[in-house]
Amino acid sequence: MAVNSRLTKIAGMIRKGDRVADIGTDHAYLPVFLIREKIASYAYACDVADGPLLNAKANIERLNAKNIELRKGDGLNAVEPNEADTFIIAGMGGDLIIKILSDCDWIKNDKYELILQPMTSVEDLHAFLFNSGFEIINEQAVISAGRVYSVIKAIFCGVNRKCSAKEYYLGRLTDNIGPAELVYIKRKRRILAKLAEDIKDIESKVDRYNGIIEVIREIDELVGL
Repeated sequence: MAVNSRLTKIAGMIRKGDRVADIGTDHAYLPVFLIREKIASYAYACDVADGPLLNAKANIERLNAKNIELRKGDGLNAVEPNEADTFIIAGMGGDLIIKILSDCDWIKNDKYELILQPMTSVEDLHAFLFNSGFEIINEQAVISAGRVYSVIKAIFCGVNRKCSAKEYYLGRLTDNIGPAELVYIKRKRRILAKLAEDIKDIESKVDRYNGIIEVIREIDELVGL
């Protein structure tokens, strides 16, 4: 079964042998891939709606995939504590990922790993993680279907802090800059340059403007612009 580069990138960030819960599984492509490639030892394909679960069931049966369990539930309520080691929340808005994590107290435990792939509001997710005691231990970019995405690996460390401007806009993408990260960072620079131009004369936004200008300077130093 072929999976796209976005799902392959997510799969590559998972510890071999982990029990995995895919929250918002849709067609269960990722759980099936993880089991068939012997990356995960067991997988929960979770969704809040019947339609995606029916699609997931059909794919699991068609591909004769073992060790995958369907679960219906809202967010992390679909699984119990200690049932999984790694939780994947991917392919949805960053605001929804924030809500899912905020609604679950037991996920704040350093024995769990989170693989998060927001489609929107990446910056707000960065800020939430830092402010809520999570540490981003790895972040990579991936290009899929002509778009570039960020994939975040995080654990709970128990230290709440405000993220810097660079962490807010780029997370940990600057730690190891490959071709996809470079595309992401340059795209973000263009967006930040436009935003800075729009707010530069607004007195109430002077702190935000200064933060953006500092991030642009750091990007220019990193990528040689």
